[in-house]
Amino acid sequence: MKKKTTMTIGHAKNFIQHGLQEGTLRARLNASTNATEIFTVLKKENLAFSTQDFDEVFHNLLTQCQEREQADQLRVFKMWWDLTMAMSDVTIADHQ
Repeated sequence: MKKKTTMTIGHAKNFIQHGLQEGTLRARLNASTNATEIFTVLKKENLAFSTQDFDEVFHNLLTQCQEREQADQLRVFKMWWDLTMAMSDVTIADHQ
């Protein structure tokens, strides 16, 4: 179990780093219409992780930021991710 947690934490870290540097992944996730599609994209990219993994990595990376601009970029990314997930939940609820 610990190995899986470590792997998915690594996936969350890779997701955040990749998402901050490249807009292609974000664009593909933005084009997704529900949570299933979002997680299918992440799985294809070998980036599957849990909400807890994301939060743990986000806070860890935030404490490592040495410049305010870095921290602000990370916070903006988290707000985008939170909004993306919230919108997908609304979509799922609307279709159930």
